[in-house]
Amino acid sequence: MRILHVLSQFEVTGAEVYAAVLARRQHEQGNTVFIVSDTFSVPFPGTYIPHPIGVRNYRQRFRSIKFLVQLIRRERISAIHAHSRAASWVSYFASLITKIPLVSTIHGRQHLHLSLRLFNVYGRHIIAVNKSLKEHLTNDLRMSPEWVLEIPNGVGIPSQPTQELTLAEGRVPGKPPREPVLLFVGRLTGPKGDLVRSLITEVMPRLLRTISCSLQIVGGQIIPAESPELVKSANQSTGKETVVLRGFQQNVRPFFDSADLFIGSGRAAVEALLSGTPALGFGESGYIGQITPSTVDAAAESNFGDTGVAQPYDQGVIVEDILRTLREGQDSIDRTELRSFVETHFDIKTVERRVASVYERARAPLVQRKKIPVLMYHRVVEDPPLGSRHGIWVTARQFESQLRSLKERGFSAITLREYRSCMRGDASWPRKPILLTFDDGYEDNYTVAFPLLQRYNCSAVVFLVADFSQRTNFWDNDEPVAPLLSCRQIQEMERGGVEFGSHTLTHPHLSRVSSKEVFEEMASSKKAVEDLTGREVLSMAYPYGDVNGDVKTILKETGYGFGVATDSGPLSLPEDLSEIRRIQVFPGTDRFGFWRKTNPWYPRYRSALGK
Repeated sequence: MRILHVLSQFEVTGAEVYAAVLARRQHEQGNTVFIVSDTFSVPFPGTYIPHPIGVRNYRQRFRSIKFLVQLIRRERISAIHAHSRAASWVSYFASLITKIPLVSTIHGRQHLHLSLRLFNVYGRHIIAVNKSLKEHLTNDLRMSPEWVLEIPNGVGIPSQPTQELTLAEGRVPGKPPREPVLLFVGRLTGPKGDLVRSLITEVMPRLLRTISCSLQIVGGQIIPAESPELVKSANQSTGKETVVLRGFQQNVRPFFDSADLFIGSGRAAVEALLSGTPALGFGESGYIGQITPSTVDAAAESNFGDTGVAQPYDQGVIVEDILRTLREGQDSIDRTELRSFVETHFDIKTVERRVASVYERARAPLVQRKKIPVLMYHRVVEDPPLGSRHGIWVTARQFESQLRSLKERGFSAITLREYRSCMRGDASWPRKPILLTFDDGYEDNYTVAFPLLQRYNCSAVVFLVADFSQRTNFWDNDEPVAPLLSCRQIQEMERGGVEFGSHTLTHPHLSRVSSKEVFEEMASSKKAVEDLTGREVLSMAYPYGDVNGDVKTILKETGYGFGVATDSGPLSLPEDLSEIRRIQVFPGTDRFGFWRKTNPWYPRYRSALGK
């Protein structure tokens, strides 16, 4: 894809680092990336084009729309990704004119004024970087929950922690102790500047009455005139350099490695946890205290104090927490567990895949020009099974007749991975594409269906119940006991062109279990199938076709690009890739019935009949 990121800013912000790290990973995945912004300082492997996006008078906004339209057409941009309200405003109109998808990431709370509620410039594909922002957008700005997806600010994860990630200078055995170093990383302007002022003028003086320590302040391309004066005054009052203003730094990890305690929020807090540095959450919405394995999940919901509802804080409490944390030292918390939390939730590789899925869902209605039938099978058997109550089978003879019919009529069976390639423009659409899907992963998919698929040169997608310790249909007491695919059979079919998706771990009704259980069923089954096949799992079929808005949201947040239903969802595939409607083939589906079910008009025909 050819991706355009649009920002409005005049110094380095969390949005810039977010965009740069995401762009780097997108480049590694073979995409071409452009960034348009007022300023941009963080290096990335793409093209930066300066433009005054942050100038908000209407004359300049219309100039910016014209500029973006020309750029999109000249560079054949596939998707536009905006990172602020000003950026979304001009990107919204540019996307309408050029008919390319718009994705907006929200990095902070929005000012509540009438124009935001009356006119949504963010579009319908919105990323909130944490839970509190998602709640803010849906509750305060009345955005549809289905429009807003929670995807965190991604970070690059070193393959192995270094010695510096676990023992900072001055804490290495055998070296003499030194004064503790406190660290703040962030802007010096706006609300962040107020935090810095509070640390220098209120927290440090109280702290220095008890211990001797220093505060390192890293960041600030724009340094307010008062900041150096505040630092100078603080140092003069103590007679030594207790506060150090380091300014903007391209590489901040060495500062985390040598600090005894980080105080701050946002992405910097994530970097602190990754480096093994103890951290206190202190951001624009207030002070949240020490980040530990028991508090990290709740802390991440507000970006470690940055995006929650603003709360007053007590500097005395901050001083007490600093003293206690320094006294207890790093070994008082499980740094390995905190690092594992970051690896699970913030790894840029996972984040980029989820963002790519948002692009694809946004592009689908604009790019797909063909009606694609999606057929649903379960079993393909030599002889009708005795005692089957639901008719979830066809015979080998029927299935071969259906494949022959597809071939004679010019259909090409594609997988969802091939569908994604066509959507991205990496492959050409077949003349008459069709999707053949199988639920549950019965052994007869290998012994009976697979040879027939190969004979007729057809692809298919098989959705596996991924608890591989159970090898029969344990969830279905209404059907005869039937064996499931073995791991060896799955791997052989994958090599033969069959794509595998998830059908959860245990085949539950997803609307009847907790959100935590839904997440576990989706995430664990995805990993299990990926570990077995060595391929990224793009899709999941909802057991029993049981899906609602909350289930679809969790599907997206666990990194799936496609959610496959049964007889629910829009009548056309690209309208909602998280609820793809399918047409089931039954034992009683005769040749004429199969012909009808594979015609583009069939879903609308069934809908008109109320079925």
